[in-house]
Amino acid sequence: MRVKSFLSTHGIEIPMRNTVMDISAYRELVTGGGRATVPYLRIERDDGQVEWLYESLDIVHFIDDVKNQLK
Repeated sequence: MRVKSFLSTHGIEIPMRNTVMDISAYRELVTGGGRATVPYLRIERDDGQVEWLYESLDIVHFIDDVKNQLK
């Protein structure tokens, strides 16, 4: 709820996937990130590296930092 609330409050829309209803999303999460924990944020870097964040506060801080950089 923390991440959804932050996104809603700041008018930020990002693609979301339901790992319960979408088996391919679940498989990608477990295969790529190594955990089936939600929420999660999959970050694709410019160099092709992929980073996975799982903690709500880490996700909120990351999105807030990106939002501030785009200002």
